[in-house]
Amino acid sequence: MKNLLRVLFFSVLLSACGAKNISTPQTNQGTGTKLLVNELAPAERPFIVLVPHATNKVFTFLAINANRAKTATLDLEYQSGDLLKGARATLETPIANPYVKAIILGSCSTGGKCSFDQNLKSGTMKLKLNFAGQNVTHVLKGDFTFITGQNNLPDGKVTFTPSKATVKGNLILLNSFGLSKPVDKEIVLYPIVISSVSDKNIVGKFTINQSGITSAAIYDGQNYQPLTYTEKDGTLTIALNNKPWSMKAEITRDDEKGSKESLNLYLLGPIVLFK
Repeated sequence: MKNLLRVLFFSVLLSACGAKNISTPQTNQGTGTKLLVNELAPAERPFIVLVPHATNKVFTFLAINANRAKTATLDLEYQSGDLLKGARATLETPIANPYVKAIILGSCSTGGKCSFDQNLKSGTMKLKLNFAGQNVTHVLKGDFTFITGQNNLPDGKVTFTPSKATVKGNLILLNSFGLSKPVDKEIVLYPIVISSVSDKNIVGKFTINQSGITSAAIYDGQNYQPLTYTEKDGTLTIALNNKPWSMKAEITRDDEKGSKESLNLYLLGPIVLFK
């Protein structure tokens, strides 16, 4: 997974928008396609992450195994101060594996002048997938948070408290939907990932509200390693002091007049909880 990825950067105009509640199932009017939210089998779900950038002006969208779908679209909503911002993109087909796009955290005019969002907090990521031969649109919906602005996922189930040894300004905590490598056990809750701009150990404490756990593991870039945790009244506590794994990417910086940049995407996890 350390092959150099060459991708095209897309610039999106981010504007305040209202959040939409999606129930399951429902019909996509105009096409008659049924929408199923978070019902796609775990083995069919792509591994999805958002990776921060040192400038806090962009982040990188990474999808592994999204090529199983015929078409896919990405919708993002996130809070910037008191405003709700949004972005949408269609993944170019045929979908590459891995698939990478850089997303600007702000907007750029046609003249090249850019403004960037501040006071980033948390958001929601929705990936819509259509598979060949199916009259169904699968929607994967999950939360992410910018640790510097909010250290818990909006669903209230996962909180990460970084230690002073961890530079928390460039960390994103999120539900990755799928796994970077399959497992042969039943997963409870959802896979948890922290993405970073640094290869330094991520140190801190996870608090996870989930009962019925028999074991936990963390992916180290090659295999899953067992994780030690304590449990009390349905709340798990995991002490982390782990080094993220990485993969290389090349992005085109639209906010810098199309200049190209090679970087490393640093990922901790996914952390998985087993029933």
